[in-house]
Amino acid sequence: MERNDFQKEAEYFHRVERIIQNRLEKLRAAKAPLQDRLLNERKEMWEDNRHLIRDFDDVIFLNTQETAVKSVERQLEWNEIEIQRHEKMEKSPYFGRVDFEDSETGSPDAIYIGIYSLTEEESHEVYVVDWRAPIASMFYQFDVGPGWYEVNGYKTEVEITRKRQYKIEDGRLLSVYDTDSSMYDDILGEVLSNDSDHRLKVIIGSIQREQNAAIRSDTRRSCLIYGLAGSGKTSIGLHRLAYLLYHNKDTIKSENILILSNNNIFGSYISTILPDLGERPAETKVFADILEEAMGEGVRVEDYYTQLKRVEDFAQAACYGEERIKWLRVKYSAEMLQYCIDYFASFSFQIPEVRYKEEVIVSPQSIQGKLKTRQSLPFPATLERLNYLIKKSIEDFFRLRREEMKEEICDDSIENQGESLSEREINTLYKSKMYECMNTAREEVARLNRLDPKKQMTEIFSGYLQRMGEGSEEAERLSDCLERGRLWYEDALFYLFIKVLMGEVKPFENICHIVIDEVQDYNLIQLYIMKYLFPRSNFTLLGDIYQAVNSLTTIRDYEDFEKVFGDGLMRIRLSKCYRSSSDINALAFALIGEEERPIEEEYSYFERAVRKPQYVVCRDMLSCLVPLLEQLEQYHSVAVIVNSDEEALRVKSWLQGKKEAQLIISPEDEMKDRIVIIPLLLAKGLEFDAVLLFDCIHGNEKDANMRRKVYLGCTRALHELYFVERDVLPDSLRGCEEYMEVRTFEE
Repeated sequence: MERNDFQKEAEYFHRVERIIQNRLEKLRAAKAPLQDRLLNERKEMWEDNRHLIRDFDDVIFLNTQETAVKSVERQLEWNEIEIQRHEKMEKSPYFGRVDFEDSETGSPDAIYIGIYSLTEEESHEVYVVDWRAPIASMFYQFDVGPGWYEVNGYKTEVEITRKRQYKIEDGRLLSVYDTDSSMYDDILGEVLSNDSDHRLKVIIGSIQREQNAAIRSDTRRSCLIYGLAGSGKTSIGLHRLAYLLYHNKDTIKSENILILSNNNIFGSYISTILPDLGERPAETKVFADILEEAMGEGVRVEDYYTQLKRVEDFAQAACYGEERIKWLRVKYSAEMLQYCIDYFASFSFQIPEVRYKEEVIVSPQSIQGKLKTRQSLPFPATLERLNYLIKKSIEDFFRLRREEMKEEICDDSIENQGESLSEREINTLYKSKMYECMNTAREEVARLNRLDPKKQMTEIFSGYLQRMGEGSEEAERLSDCLERGRLWYEDALFYLFIKVLMGEVKPFENICHIVIDEVQDYNLIQLYIMKYLFPRSNFTLLGDIYQAVNSLTTIRDYEDFEKVFGDGLMRIRLSKCYRSSSDINALAFALIGEEERPIEEEYSYFERAVRKPQYVVCRDMLSCLVPLLEQLEQYHSVAVIVNSDEEALRVKSWLQGKKEAQLIISPEDEMKDRIVIIPLLLAKGLEFDAVLLFDCIHGNEKDANMRRKVYLGCTRALHELYFVERDVLPDSLRGCEEYMEVRTFEE
């Protein structure tokens, strides 16, 4: 780049910085008066004796005061959000630029792209465009040459003449790159080479073309974003939420969004993404929260991770036996779930006969035909339709006999009280009789169709078992467990599913979009529950079936998601992996490539060489941990990944007094220390600069899912990966030896 060109960029940068600083001064100056005003408004509202409400005028006065308080609260909240945004912009106002010419007029233009938009207040000139704006999509979607952008369905064709990228840190313009060259890969490589802490990072400056397409895909539809570990699924899912909020400012707020995961470690990991993108944080839940709330008091449910350990643990097999595994498969099966859905869809409702005096208003026969619709409705909706049809029949009956009934009311009053009623009194009594009839009918419908979820579950399960040619012993065991208030995890899911189908659990009507991370670890019954509990929501599903390390409790085929979300579910594949170094990715591909057709047919990885994975053979595996960890002092985050809680405790005990490390064995924990000791199942979705996999190969050698577990573990590492094993590679992994450096640890 010519010196004169860089000077122009520096001048523009300083102009932008001045606008931001001036704006920050005004925002900060306005904050204190707003705080004082809010304090005074609250003081007036609560110190004024009129808030005791003596009459209707006091109600109006109090409402006026409350409105004034809320107005100032909103202004103060907006002020604080704007200060935070401008402080972020002050450090790095933009990261890219696109120069282009309108294909029709030939007029040149240029836009700078940043995390937020920036407009000069007086001139209204736009200095920076928000990365989510339609015109900014050109930066991610096209190279120099023909391009286009679309606004409100209108496509503008352009000729892109330059793409430029900037490195700006702490308010300093460090470098400028024209990115229509191999230089772009160098920039991306530098971003990927950065060390990681325990928080997911904003990636708007390095979003790739396929990732951009996933972020900007139709947010009015549910979609499955899938790809191998390190392809950016979680980042893309959360950036897609920011994009959704930006384009639906008037209708969707952060409180209308839910992020769902299997543990709180992940919730901590992603906690800063939406705030860093200028949006308020969305609620993050684990599925266990939903399950616990729906179960209510008096029911103790086995923990999700306890179920996984018990199902996987061969030592526990004698206690839980093959019977549990057999029935777990049944309860999670698509056939069983469809049987439950069909049961309630074809439920035979009891319809009462409704009379007024001796005349039949509603007959079961007249309602039955109307109750059936072309589209099968859920049980609660059908019950509500039944009540509506009966109510409509009663209204029609009373309307047709309105004058006749009013005369009867008038005659009865003269006969019984010796005086006539006014027209208003007659109308009131007429409506009262109609509403009394409606309420009686509704109560009778409820009485005739009142179901107990426990009994209903037993009946449905027994019916399905009978169809399978099985006895009802398992249904009776489940019923007995419910009575005692102690349930296995799979039983609790099944019971919750029945309650949801019956309408016993109130749906979340305010949520309109849900992101589910690691969705392959959910089973069909959980996904059905989510679909029914969030009827107004679209879903963004993020998954990698190669990370499904338990064949009993997870989904292993992407087609299975369509069983729940239908054929309209969009499927978006992220085909390139960016997290790990080339050597780690090469090993990861080799681990899973032998299961199916060659993985390279669908996936690739970014070339970034660091160091080959190290396979360290050590008879006393604990003894080599401290020396290996000392070799990794330069990194911000290091994980010792083990197979079980017991092993994690053993490693922690060994390191005590030798090396500071945080033990994480609960899904409620939050990562804080530079070095963590964590079981493999809890490490899902996380990333670390360096990873030590402790006995993850030989410790899982007899496990049918061993290759997937090793793949899961090694793809947690960004830069360096170590295997700590007691023996040489087993024969089953000999084909992977070329991707490692094998050495023996010498004390």
